[in-house]
Amino acid sequence: MSPTVEEPGHQDWKGIVTASYIFTPEGLSALARYVAPDTLFAFDLDGTLAPIVEEYSAAQTSEQVRATLERLIKVAKVAVITGRSRKDALAILAVEPHLLVGNHGSEWPLQEGRRDWQQVTLCLKWRERLNHLLDYAQGVEIEFKGESVSLHYRKAEDPEKALSLINAAIEKLEPSPKRIGGKFVVNLLPMEALTKGEALVAAMEKFGLKRAIFFGDDVTDEEVFQLKNVDVFGIHIGKDEQTAAPYYLKKQTALLGLLNSMVGILELHRE
Repeated sequence: MSPTVEEPGHQDWKGIVTASYIFTPEGLSALARYVAPDTLFAFDLDGTLAPIVEEYSAAQTSEQVRATLERLIKVAKVAVITGRSRKDALAILAVEPHLLVGNHGSEWPLQEGRRDWQQVTLCLKWRERLNHLLDYAQGVEIEFKGESVSLHYRKAEDPEKALSLINAAIEKLEPSPKRIGGKFVVNLLPMEALTKGEALVAAMEKFGLKRAIFFGDDVTDEEVFQLKNVDVFGIHIGKDEQTAAPYYLKKQTALLGLLNSMVGILELHRE
């Protein structure tokens, strides 16, 4: 029996909708319809433009990715929507896109007038409380990022125990935060904070664009992939049976080749 080609939103034999591999004739043809100057090219950062690293403060984009992003910025609108603070994200990127939104969608450039200092104050209060509650939790690191707080436990000898301690500490915070899980990290945001999905829609409105391509790898990126009534072509980094993205790349390193191909098409549009 010849293999069947997966379609976007393909249902497996259990009836579960799964993402399709982008590097098929059907996947590349679907993507090509979006690769145009009137599309917003949007990206997560860690695990997408930059590889996941053991020491989160050591993350960096490669020279090849930076060079390709610089080319993309010249031919299309580019946005990066990340869980990092804007300051840290700019240092990791070493390239400035047209729009960089930090803290999972809640930290915008100051000139946009969207920064909420009440949220920053609340996160400072949470950090102080968490420092006290998790003082002796082995392998747990608390990162204050302005409009959010991240609790990292990648270095814990017993990750399950560390996560249990983190969850117990969060239960004692007032007011209760919004929790967003990740890869060995729990992110805390004020309940009223913008999500990545809302940030992407706002970015499209800012640039007057009706459609977008979005690349992401984490739980927080599902807020984009799950958007309704918004024309977003989602590509998940890594195969994940649970993602709402219609397509996926097998690994983070595969992004560079696809980026180069998209930029090449866009550069032809300008000639």
